[in-house]
Amino acid sequence: MPSIRPFKAIIYNRKKVKNISKVVAPPYDIIPPDMQDKLYRAHDNNVVRLILAKIKDNDTETDNRYTRAAADFRSWLKEGILIEDGNPAIYIYTQTYTYGGKKIDRIGFISLMELDIEDKKVLPHEKTLKAPKEDRLHLMRAVKANLSPIFMLYEDTKHKVINILKSCSKKTKPFIDVNIDSVRHRVWALTDKNAIEKIESVMGKKDIFIADGHHRYETSKNYARELIASGASQREIDDSKFFMAYFVELEEKSLLIMPTHRLVKDARGLSEEEIIEKLGKYFTVEKLSTAKKLLARLSELSSSHAFGMYLPVPCTGAAKRRLVQGATGFYVLKLKDFKKAKTFMGEGSADWKSLDVSILHLFVLKHILEISDEDDNIEFVKDPGEAFKGIDSGGARIAFFLNPTKVTQVKKVAEHGEKMPRKATYFYPKPLSGLVIRRICKTIF
Repeated sequence: MPSIRPFKAIIYNRKKVKNISKVVAPPYDIIPPDMQDKLYRAHDNNVVRLILAKIKDNDTETDNRYTRAAADFRSWLKEGILIEDGNPAIYIYTQTYTYGGKKIDRIGFISLMELDIEDKKVLPHEKTLKAPKEDRLHLMRAVKANLSPIFMLYEDTKHKVINILKSCSKKTKPFIDVNIDSVRHRVWALTDKNAIEKIESVMGKKDIFIADGHHRYETSKNYARELIASGASQREIDDSKFFMAYFVELEEKSLLIMPTHRLVKDARGLSEEEIIEKLGKYFTVEKLSTAKKLLARLSELSSSHAFGMYLPVPCTGAAKRRLVQGATGFYVLKLKDFKKAKTFMGEGSADWKSLDVSILHLFVLKHILEISDEDDNIEFVKDPGEAFKGIDSGGARIAFFLNPTKVTQVKKVAEHGEKMPRKATYFYPKPLSGLVIRRICKTIF
C-alpha cells in the first residue's frame, strides 16, 4: 500500500533569494540547450545548475556535471541560500492557467512516498531507456537528494484529498506564489497533523499511476537497491526507500495531456507519391491547403484514429514552396479499419493497440512504410510549428501529427501492466523543479 509521509523540505531562503521565479526551472528532460543557457543567466543559484549542470570539454571523473552539482548543493546549504523548512509538512501545490478560453486550477500535493520495489502498487505507463536512468543515477549518487518531484496520479472519485487541500489552503497564504510562462504556481506548507493523517489514510488505499518521471522513479529504485547491496548506513538505506512525489487526482477536467509529434529523418528514399500510395491502402487520405487547416481537421477527428502528415514539396531554383501551384504537402490520414490494423501490431491488449502512438509506430512506420522508429531516426517535437520547420529546413523527411492521448487511456494501459511507446503523453503544466527539494540523508552533509 502506498505510504505517504510529510518531510522537512529544502527550500530557497527568501531573505537571500527575493525572486523565486529566477531560481526555479522546468523538469530537466524538457530543457533544451538554449533554455539551459537562459536559466544559467537568470540567477547564480538557479536549480538548473543542480538538475542539469553543463558539460565541459575538460570534464574528468572527479570534476564533471554531477560533482559540480553536488558541490553547488553543499555550498548553497552552507551559505544559507537553501535552508531546511522548520516542520515536517505535506506541500499543497496549485497551478492555475488558461486553456481553450477556460481557467483551470489544478491542485495537488508534494510529499514523500515509499518506493514500490516489487512494482505491485505503482503503475508506470511508458518505457524507460538505459542512458537517462544512468544519467539520473550518477546525479543521485553525487547530490543525494530528490531535486524534482515525480508526477503521480491517483483516483479519488469522492475528492476527499482535494477537499482537504482546498480547505487547508484557504486558511493561510502560500509561501511561494510565482507566475512563469502564463502559469501561476503556489505552494503552502501543510503541517496540521490531523489533516495529514486523513490524507495518509485515503492515499493508503490507492493505486498510483506515474504521469511523468518514469526514469527518475526507476533511478530511485536502483539507488535504493545499490545502497542496500553496498552496506550503507541504515539511516541512508531507510531514507532511500522514499522519494519525493507530486500527487494529482486522475480527473479529466484538471489534467491536460498535450500531444508529442514525430519527425522522421530517414524515410528510405520514399517519394511523396509512394508514401501516399502505401498509406492509401489502409487510410483515407485527405489533402489540405495549409498547416492551420491540417491541425484543425486533425482536431475534428480526435475520436477517430487519425494523423496529420506533412511532406516536403520539391522546389527548383529560387521558387518558394508556397508558390508552387497545387503543391502543399499537407495531409490528414484517417484509419479505415482498426480491426485489420490490429492484426499487424503483434501482442498487446486492445486498449494498448488502440493508442494512436501505438498505431503510428507499429502499423504506419514499421508495417506500412517499413521505416525504423528508433530514437536515432525519430525526433519528438511538442510545438507543431517546429515540426513544420523541421521539414522545411530539410532536416527531416516526414512529420506526423497526433491528437493527445486521453487520461482514461493512460489508466487502462497502466492497469494492464503495459507500456506505451516513448513520448506518448505530455502532461501540462509540468511541476517546477526548485520549489521544494528533499535531501535523502541529512548526515552526509
